Amino acid sequence: MRKGAPSLNLHSLCALWLAALQGCAPADVAPNTSPLQSTNWGNPRRFIHLQTSTDLNNFYLEISLNGHVRKSARRGSYSVVLLKAETRDRVAIFGVKSSRFLCMDAEGNLYTSTVCNRDDCLFHHKLLENHRDVYYSPKTGLLLDLDGAKHRYTAGQNLPRSSLFLSEKNTVSLERLKHRERKNRQVELSDPLRALGYEEESDSRAVQEEDAEQEPFEDRNTSREALLSPSDDDPWDAVHARNPSSPRMSAVAG
Repeated sequence: MRKGAPSLNLHSLCALWLAALQGCAPADVAPNTSPLQSTNWGNPRRFIHLQTSTDLNNFYLEISLNGHVRKSARRGSYSVVLLKAETRDRVAIFGVKSSRFLCMDAEGNLYTSTVCNRDDCLFHHKLLENHRDVYYSPKTGLLLDLDGAKHRYTAGQNLPRSSLFLSEKNTVSLERLKHRERKNRQVELSDPLRALGYEEESDSRAVQEEDAEQEPFEDRNTSREALLSPSDDDPWDAVHARNPSSPRMSAVAG
């Protein structure tokens, strides 16, 4: 038995040496460990619609092709978003059709960007006891609110209904999401961050109103008000079944 000990020790040392070699990599080729770079962005099972409500109606967050943030009474291609966690309670909100991140500036104004600026484009996420979600700026504490109200999140505080969200399962086909009406370009759903990396950074605060003819239902003067016209992405109303239940996505609860 004593003769076998050196052999076992040698095998153990070899195994440790091989494991160390596999774990070592040059610093300049180490993978980016940020969850925002994960290929899970393209998993269709994570596509959702964010629904909120007022005293009269339910609405969905939309990010239009030219980057405008608005609310719509119906689900459509531009209301499909991805929530990607950077940490347990901090997420980025990505518009799949428009390939833009939802952001909030220091004054609480919403805009969008092709690049995820961590100061403006990440939101703290909280799941409340009433099973509603709230999202607020880590920098200012201001809540994401589609009515444009400026409220800071405080635990236990009564919050405006328009800042409470439900996550509904996506009902829009992948083919419809991949199609880009503009510039004949397709969104690379498997890795939108990599695709966007080849473009110049832009945000919607500098975008001109140049696609009004493409989205005639948007009232440019009341972009923060109720936009009740049906979406031109679904003329047959095939995906707008109004099911009162809102299946939650396990990835959102964080």
